[in-house]
Amino acid sequence: MIIQYKKSLSIGLMLFLLLIIGACKKDKTETIAVAFKIDSYYPNSGNAGTLVTIAGTGFGTDIKQYSAAIAGKAAEVISATAEALVIRMPEGGTTGALTLKYDTQSFDIGPYTYQDLTITTVLPANGPAGSQIRITGAGFSSTTAPATVLINGKTALVVSASDNLIVAEVPAEVGFGAIMVKVNGKEAKGQNFTYQAIDNIKPLSGGKNTKVTINGTGFEELAAGNIIDFNGIAATVLEASKEKLVVLAPDGLKTGPLSVNINGQKIPGPTFTVVAPPSIGIVTPLSGPKGTEMTISGTLFSNSADENKVFINGVSVPLISASANQIKLVLPGGTGSGSVKVVVNDQATDGPQFKDQTLGILSVSPDNGLAGTTVTIKGSGFSTTTADNKVYFNGILAAVKTASENTLILDAPAGLTTGNLKVVVAGQEALAPQDFKRAGMVTLAGGPNSSAFGSFMAGIAVDNNGNVYVTDRSNNVVKKIASNGTVSVLQANGADIVFDTPFGIVIDKQNNIYVSDIGRNHIRKITPSGQNTVYVSGFSPGLMTFDAAGNLYVNINGAFAGMNRVNTIGGFSKITGPLWPMAHPLVDALGNLYYVDSGSASNNAISYIASGGSNLTNWIGFSDPGYQDGIGTQARFNSIAGGLIPYGTGRLIAGDRHNYALREIDIASKRASTLAKFSSGFADGTLAAAKLGSMDDMAIDQDGNVYILDAENKAVRKVFLK
Repeated sequence: MIIQYKKSLSIGLMLFLLLIIGACKKDKTETIAVAFKIDSYYPNSGNAGTLVTIAGTGFGTDIKQYSAAIAGKAAEVISATAEALVIRMPEGGTTGALTLKYDTQSFDIGPYTYQDLTITTVLPANGPAGSQIRITGAGFSSTTAPATVLINGKTALVVSASDNLIVAEVPAEVGFGAIMVKVNGKEAKGQNFTYQAIDNIKPLSGGKNTKVTINGTGFEELAAGNIIDFNGIAATVLEASKEKLVVLAPDGLKTGPLSVNINGQKIPGPTFTVVAPPSIGIVTPLSGPKGTEMTISGTLFSNSADENKVFINGVSVPLISASANQIKLVLPGGTGSGSVKVVVNDQATDGPQFKDQTLGILSVSPDNGLAGTTVTIKGSGFSTTTADNKVYFNGILAAVKTASENTLILDAPAGLTTGNLKVVVAGQEALAPQDFKRAGMVTLAGGPNSSAFGSFMAGIAVDNNGNVYVTDRSNNVVKKIASNGTVSVLQANGADIVFDTPFGIVIDKQNNIYVSDIGRNHIRKITPSGQNTVYVSGFSPGLMTFDAAGNLYVNINGAFAGMNRVNTIGGFSKITGPLWPMAHPLVDALGNLYYVDSGSASNNAISYIASGGSNLTNWIGFSDPGYQDGIGTQARFNSIAGGLIPYGTGRLIAGDRHNYALREIDIASKRASTLAKFSSGFADGTLAAAKLGSMDDMAIDQDGNVYILDAENKAVRKVFLK
């Protein structure tokens, strides 16, 4: 038994050794094939010693495995990399086929011609239309006809040529292909040229971290080979292919051209415009069920719908339309409650909170008014039982008069103040898209059938206690209107103050009243204690204003009479610039003067003199009348006879008389916009419904309420804007 076991073990070991030997022999004799991919070779002509490059991928790098021949004569392979082989053409060779062999693999490269004409190098071998390339080689000279250069079969303009160098200009749309030189019936092919161009970029605007897609041709597939320049600032390449690059707009970029630089060749592209992130103004509704259309109003949205994205509570919602100022979508339902976010070209801004529920407010009409104004609320999820709908105006409950599932009608309550409007139904709360403003016009005193004032009132002012004063030229007095509308005559020491022709009126911080009397060519000062003195005399004073230091700026009555500056002790001097100012001027806290000039701009523009600076006419508006909001001279007015008054920080209000409008001016941007536009007549009501006879002067109180001197209706009108 033991002998049999040893015999079996010996046979097994012998078989195992034979298997190992067989495997070793197989490894020794089997050669792994190399995956050659030949793209091109160049040049295809030259003399003995010319170096021919074969370009491609997957080449073996063991130079000992290679052999080459031209028309059957051996040629030397002098270098080998994975992407390029170099062969030296032999002495005594003849024109014919160039072949290559790697171990047992054979390759037909192409024809090679022995001749004087050859191309050695092309630099650069890439570029856009209009760029220049330098072709070096031999045999380029000719006494019969100049050398011809073709790029991928398309003729290029030869800029200069010598026997060894040609400079040529790349034509448009040449694509990818070989460079060829033709001279005296001979031709030589060089390396392939890569044509590069930017077709378009998208988006064309954005800011830091905006992803920009550059479509074109001839880009490097390796991201690092493409250098992207945003007006001088390099950007990061996220994706790269021959026809598309995706890049990240860099920090600090400014509006200007975008370009791609490859191998030192700059490819020009279009202008990329830097814009701020979008801003969201009004979102309506702020709550609602599936299927409800939502409108998002704001600025700096894109006109291309695909460049805008909207998220509700983090859920992306498809858009149905988009413009620069408005986006529309349909609520998909199921988003849950959360913030509304708008993303434009990778720049995001968060908006208000949205509630995913049945109750929602689509619109409130009007969105401003005073107590008693009838208001219609449109939306969804209202109760048809009136009492079940609770409506609050900034916390004050209003009684609903009529109700349906989609409409509520009610009157604005007493004690109304500006703030949010809220509807509560069955435990759900819905907010209106924007605050309801306590706004509108009321008649403080007077009216077409009232005898409280005479005709031809000229100036208006408000003291620190909220009392309003107007100059009543017909009655030769100044009338005082208390906050409750009671009218009396301005007195000093118990007696009515009688003027010849009272015109302009202003009140300083100490409640001293200054009245310009054009009939007596002086300005009178009336103190709170009853002193009545002549403050300054010697010219015919019209409407006027104070600066922060207490100096008066006074229009001089008369054609092209100009404006005087009166100091705090009554001395005056002429201001250079104003020609024929008639409306109420304004001096801001920095000492800048704003005025309306009949002489230079027909009362239709605001002029400006910077503190210590020179005069600038037509600063906002133009001499031609019209009605148009806009910036600078694009804005149009139709007689700013109502004058200028301050309106918060960095803003003022212009009284646009014949447009019956209060126009807001943003000083920094020089933008004119409309605060309120009334119609002709006499009626109190909302900003949209109120009617006005004339706008002869204006004043503003500490709460931001505007008082309009409506001389045509013999009335003082109070406008609530807040």
